[in-house]
Amino acid sequence: MNKKIMAFVPTLPFLLTMACDTQEGENTTDEPVETTEASDEDLEPDEDPEPVEEETVNATPDEDNAETPGHEVDEANEEEPVEHDEHYFTENIVLNHDQFFDEEYGLIFVMTITASASDLDHRLLASFTLSDRTQNNITEYMTNIELDEDDVIHFTFSDDLSTAPISMASTESRGFMEMLHAVSDGFGAEQMNFYTGDEPGVMIDPLAEMEEVPVELEEGIGYYRPTISSDSEYENVFIPSRVTDDPIISEDFGEVLLELQTFEGGAYYESPISDVVELHDAWIEDDGKAQLHYSITDESEWDEEQQQAFEYAVFLTALDFNATNARLVDEGNQEILDFPLLEDRDPHANQPEH
Repeated sequence: MNKKIMAFVPTLPFLLTMACDTQEGENTTDEPVETTEASDEDLEPDEDPEPVEEETVNATPDEDNAETPGHEVDEANEEEPVEHDEHYFTENIVLNHDQFFDEEYGLIFVMTITASASDLDHRLLASFTLSDRTQNNITEYMTNIELDEDDVIHFTFSDDLSTAPISMASTESRGFMEMLHAVSDGFGAEQMNFYTGDEPGVMIDPLAEMEEVPVELEEGIGYYRPTISSDSEYENVFIPSRVTDDPIISEDFGEVLLELQTFEGGAYYESPISDVVELHDAWIEDDGKAQLHYSITDESEWDEEQQQAFEYAVFLTALDFNATNARLVDEGNQEILDFPLLEDRDPHANQPEH
């Protein structure tokens, strides 16, 4: 089977500090996410990445299909191999947790994904600092964030907190803790360990001293699309079903996507998957890869906004299952989108051969 593979790499990395504002950059017209780069310098807009030259990979013929005595291959009845254009993204995720207050519905939490060419340590730092909505910018006191092989995330705060402790209002503390748990869970962490300098534990009023805290979230999988204005700096944000009155409870990836699509709508959120999407099959492989095969039944009713909402919702839902990457196979247009999630890809590497 012939398969065209296209990789996307950034042409001009850009820099980020904890104190700077996020900037959005587009990778390609195929890519559904904004691009940010985390580093220790300033945040500057990135240029559109150039795709690596497209190459054709020829699959080795299956020896079992070779003609043998007594077995003739009926060439007329053989199916022609289907060729797919594969868009393989080499940038990695930054998780963006945000919140807004609605007079009718109160405090509402949202999530989205952007992409970055930086390493895991910088992406962790960017995910937490850019998601901090506290007045005192508490994450600015963090001197190090590290995720170890045991799925424990370590937060080290400056010694300044021991001599000049900071405090939050009760609403701030709720949003801050929701953010810590949500972003940690998104990166696959099961526990958070806190330090002040070299000493275990951190004290941030009105929270109790935190030292070793299990990552815990309300029950619920999948993400809805808000129907009210979120005032978020991000274009595509989604509300976790776990923080709504309509949580989806399932351990089956395909079942969750189907429930999201057939959801009739809530107080301030709706389904992120249009009715013109036909979901063929979806599953999580043993190695953590999320696979979805689908087609569009009516292209005249399908636009870029719907496409982005669909892809974002699938990516975030796959992260709820700790997926390493997501492969979306559009059977109608014969295209494959391969996007990294927990997998850490080299943004400057060539695409793999499949």
